[in-house]
Amino acid sequence: MIQELAHEVPHRAVSGASAILGGGGNLVRFWELRGRPVFEAHGVWWGHHRGPFYTSLPFQLQVDIGPEEAREILQGARVWGLSFPSPRSGLPGGHYVIRPQGYDLNTVSRKQRGHVTRGLEDCELRLLDADELLRMGPPLNRETLTRQMREDGTFEDPAKWKAFVKAVAQCPGMSIHGAFVGGRLATYLISCRDGQWLHLIYKMSTRTEQDHYPNHALDFSIIRDAAVDPGIRFVGNGMTSILPNEGLDRYKRQLGYQLEPHNLSIHIHSWLGPLLNTGTALAWARRAQDLFPDNARLGYYTRILEGARLSRLP
Repeated sequence: MIQELAHEVPHRAVSGASAILGGGGNLVRFWELRGRPVFEAHGVWWGHHRGPFYTSLPFQLQVDIGPEEAREILQGARVWGLSFPSPRSGLPGGHYVIRPQGYDLNTVSRKQRGHVTRGLEDCELRLLDADELLRMGPPLNRETLTRQMREDGTFEDPAKWKAFVKAVAQCPGMSIHGAFVGGRLATYLISCRDGQWLHLIYKMSTRTEQDHYPNHALDFSIIRDAAVDPGIRFVGNGMTSILPNEGLDRYKRQLGYQLEPHNLSIHIHSWLGPLLNTGTALAWARRAQDLFPDNARLGYYTRILEGARLSRLP
């Protein structure tokens, strides 16, 4: 059954052509400008996300697609995997959302309020242009990726970084927010305005200036500015990660975000499904994780297999 996306709530399960009603034009355009594959199937836009997986666009949609429909999409589009927010079975998760109207310091928890105030006093907050991001961003990219123990060629390879910044500059609705301390860029955040939504999608920072709380000041100021824009009704600040991050979850909640729950539905192409969607594969993955508990990549793949098995349930 086709359902329309309600304007009074940030999430609604959609199926078929109704998913297009959720908008996502700017996000889809950004994916295309970045050279990331995008296709439409079952009334939903799908964009390449990570590894073999494609995800639904825009982020706030919960897509009511089951295993049979997912199999049709995977085979028809010739892609290896789908992962998307859904009301059906999957890994429990959610989308961090805030309705910005009336947002002020009193919305922030007492534990973070002092940090926000200090950041607003110490930091210069302004928008950056593409040339500034191209020049000032790489040191923050390298430090953030090292701190998070991950790799991402988009932010590390000079040619890919240049192409990424060009896509940001060319795409409608994109903004580059920056927090400076003593004239030095301490944090940048890239947002995408898409209909009634403001999506905060990329954030990089340096530890050098963290005593001045640039992250707190920048995050607060973006929501505060959205609060006076009558066209913005929701600010989205990403999904819960496949591997839980209690510190990040606490930080976002203390800023005023609420977690709008959903399940992460994960489906793998039938060519790989018989190999990966088995109890044996999951048992071996869990065993390897027990032997190497500090290996985040093993933990990630174990959770993917868990999600794929859960997503096959009725």
